Amino acid sequence: MKVTKEQAEQNRLALLEAAAQLFKQHGVDGVGVADICRLAGLTHGALYKHFSDKQDLAAQAFSHAFNVGHARASGAQAGRAPTLERYLRNYLSPRVRDDPADGCPLVATACETGRQGEGLSQSFAAGFLALRDGLAATLATDGPTGDRQALASVYVAALVGAMALSRGVAKADPVLADEVLAQVHAVLGAWPAAATDGE
Repeated sequence: MKVTKEQAEQNRLALLEAAAQLFKQHGVDGVGVADICRLAGLTHGALYKHFSDKQDLAAQAFSHAFNVGHARASGAQAGRAPTLERYLRNYLSPRVRDDPADGCPLVATACETGRQGEGLSQSFAAGFLALRDGLAATLATDGPTGDRQALASVYVAALVGAMALSRGVAKADPVLADEVLAQVHAVLGAWPAAATDGE
């Protein structure tokens, strides 16, 4: 039976979502194509109709996961204007920390991306730039460095680093894990650059 255009797009989306979830939980190298197909409820043939190989799937899954997560974290998904406080609250959430499949793929793949192909690196770079630009738009123009883009890069690094550290210590010391998120949230929210945010 011929697959309709709508069904083909639903299949593609199911594969992207399954891949994004598994890659964020186990890393690109820790997941096989069979695992992705099983979670999506589709065959290998369906996967290869949409993606040339696992690297192509990884790059597209990263972009898909980032776009969905970024829309949620910035408030755009709910039709709200992005604010720094909204980014901080959504990004540094213990709930997101405790569910890597729901978190930002920048955190999940930061170290691994360098070992993968150029396609995933390009998706990672696009995600970083989108997050940096989104944060830069919420910052006061007279921030400490005088350069919103540079300051936004520091915010991204702090967000990604805080989440990675919090996840890393969560099993050994849950109190410390929560402390890391709360402290980074408090410091970033109190910087002069955050003064015009107002949420």
